[in-house]
Amino acid sequence: MPLYIPREDTGYLDGAVPVLVLVSSETIERLPAFQLDAGRPLLCDGWELLAGLTASVVDGPGDSGIFVEGTVRPGQLEERIAWLEAVDRAGGAVVLVVDSHGPVDDWAALAADEKARGGFVRTVQRAG
Repeated sequence: MPLYIPREDTGYLDGAVPVLVLVSSETIERLPAFQLDAGRPLLCDGWELLAGLTASVVDGPGDSGIFVEGTVRPGQLEERIAWLEAVDRAGGAVVLVVDSHGPVDDWAALAADEKARGGFVRTVQRAG
């Protein structure tokens, strides 16, 4: 069954690879522990990201998945569009699920702590 993440527990970070930060104390079925290979997040095999303005879905194998509530404030529009364009360019985003609000810029520490889940999730391939 998909997990619901409200917008106040969601962060969109810019960088070399866009990052979708989700705060949840619930375990996300089948989402792997966050790990790095040569400093880069590992691919989440079997997971796909459908990133959108008003909502996003991180779809996993079987019934696993995450529904992410999107933006509603006009002031967020330009920032979110820029993030969505970055996701398109990168072919996906790092999806990072953590158990509390706080800094998430030290990926090595997050991987070593073994509490964070996620990795790079490719975008859904759209026809046309």
